[in-house]
Amino acid sequence: MDLPKVADIVIIGAGISGLSVALPIAKAGLSVAVLDKNEPWSDASGANAGTLSIQVKRAEVLSLIYESIERWKRMPEDYGIEVGFGQPGGIRVATTEAEYNQLEKSVEVQKNKGIDVRMLNREAVRQLGPWLGPNVMAGSLCLYDSYSNPLVAGNAMVAGARKLGGVIAGGNRVSEIRRNAMSDIDRFSIKTVSGDTIHASHVVNAAGAWAGEISSMLGVKLPMEVDVNMLTVTEPSPPIFNRVVTHVGGILSLKQLPNGTCLIGGGWQGRGSVSSGTKNIDYERFLHNMRVAADVIPKIRDLHILRTWAGFEAVAPDALPIMGQLGEDDHVWTLGCARGGYSLAPALGARLAEMILNPSKRDTLLQFSPQRFTP
Repeated sequence: MDLPKVADIVIIGAGISGLSVALPIAKAGLSVAVLDKNEPWSDASGANAGTLSIQVKRAEVLSLIYESIERWKRMPEDYGIEVGFGQPGGIRVATTEAEYNQLEKSVEVQKNKGIDVRMLNREAVRQLGPWLGPNVMAGSLCLYDSYSNPLVAGNAMVAGARKLGGVIAGGNRVSEIRRNAMSDIDRFSIKTVSGDTIHASHVVNAAGAWAGEISSMLGVKLPMEVDVNMLTVTEPSPPIFNRVVTHVGGILSLKQLPNGTCLIGGGWQGRGSVSSGTKNIDYERFLHNMRVAADVIPKIRDLHILRTWAGFEAVAPDALPIMGQLGEDDHVWTLGCARGGYSLAPALGARLAEMILNPSKRDTLLQFSPQRFTP
C-alpha cells in the first residue's frame, strides 16, 4: 500500500488501541495514517478472547468500562461496522471457599461503586447456569457483561477506518521519528524501514508491545512489561451455555459465539519475547486453561479445538491504562498498556481523539497520564 506523504495524524500500531483512535479522528474529517510493523490486529488484539466484562475490572476503570461497552454496542451506528457484539450478561464463578470469600468482597466493592451486580449461592448459580460444573460453589451476575468477536472485529475496524478515508498500512515498521522546526503539518517526519516518510502534525504511540521502542524514538522512557497471552477457539457446536463466564481468580474467560464456536482465554501465558519475536504456546499452561474451562462447563470437553495461538500484550507496571500526552510535546500522544485494554479501548480511544482535536479536553483522565511514571 502506498503511504501518503502528509497526514494530520500518524498512529503507530494497528491493534484495538490504534484503531479506536483512528476511527473518531477519521470521522472528524482529519487525515490519519495507521502504521504497523506486522499485520493489523496480529498481536494482543488478535489473541484476545473479546470479553467485555465489568465484573473483572479494577475499581479505577469501572466508570470507563460502562462507556466502552456502550461504544462497542454503537459501532454499527457510529461507524457502520459489525464487531460481533453480544450482551448476554456474565457469570463470574468461584470453586473454592477462599474464592467464594474473594468473590463476596469483589461484589461488595463493585456495589459500592454503583455496579449492578449480585451474589449467587450454589443453588442460585446452578439455577441460572445449569450447564455449570458441580465444583462451582458460587457466582456473581452482571447483566451488563458483554463480548465482541475479536476474530471479526479487527477486519471490521480496519475496513471502517479505510471507508472514512484513513490509511491502514501493515508491514510498515517505523525506524525513525524526527521533530522538525517547520510548519505545523510538518512538525514530525515519520520514517519506515522501507524508506517511506510521512510528515504529520501529531504522532500517537499505540504500538503495544513495541510502545517502549517508539517512545524512545520520541525521547521518552515508557515503563512496561510484555505478556504472551494464549487464546483457543473450538469447533462450532449446538448451544451449550448462554452467558459470558469468567473466574474470580482471573484464570478463565469463556463464551460461545452465535456461530457455535467457543473462545477460551484467561490470560494464560505462552512462551516468547519481544526481543526474539517469538510467541509460542506453552503446552502445560494451555492444558491448565482447558482443564479450568472443562471444570467450569463440563460439556465443552466434547468439543474439538480448531486453533490455539498467542500474541504479545504490553502492560504498565500498575496494569492501568497509559493514555494522554507523552512527554513535554503537546503533539505527541500514547494509548495502551492496560490489563483489559481490549474492552476499554473504544472509550479510551475516543477520549484521546477528543484531547487531540480539542485542547480544552486535555486535562481529563489525568490519572492515566504517562506523566505518573515521571520522577
